[in-house]
Amino acid sequence: MTSRDKVYSVLKSIKQESEINAYPEWVEFRFNLGVFGIDILSADEERRILMKVEKEGLIEIHLPEGRDEQEESYLSGFYPKEFMMDSNMIMIKILPAFYQRYFFYSTISLVENKWNYVNPFWLLYTTIKMFCFFIAWLWKKSKPITIALGIIGSLFVYDWSLAWRNIKVIIDFLRNL
Repeated sequence: MTSRDKVYSVLKSIKQESEINAYPEWVEFRFNLGVFGIDILSADEERRILMKVEKEGLIEIHLPEGRDEQEESYLSGFYPKEFMMDSNMIMIKILPAFYQRYFFYSTISLVENKWNYVNPFWLLYTTIKMFCFFIAWLWKKSKPITIALGIIGSLFVYDWSLAWRNIKVIIDFLRNL
């Protein structure tokens, strides 16, 4: 399992847990303390990945809420990362940048996408989706640059009449079948 697959595994479990929550931005992340094996992350690896992902600004690590005053006073003596190192669960708040990074890791992950690399429809769909993400990102950064690149890109289309003639040929061929 590569390092990117390990990060993707943690991001995937966070996303799956958020999909079933009433408040999808809050996730209760439970560490793997009992199952060990090939391609199974240990609790220590999950903790390190969570700290890395938090440093990148994708999530925030929070203390869980106490059920009573005694538990709340106990939890108030910890910092979130300190509590995470000693417990088997932690509360995570998902930030907006999480979904873009999750898309990136899910696209490049070879664990689940091996068959997709020979599927031309999936390749086309992923290319269009990445292009749309790039345009949206560029639009947020600078609207004039996006407009200028759109104009330059449209100038690369050099002969619209040839494209229209080819479409007519294809339509005539399909009618004659």
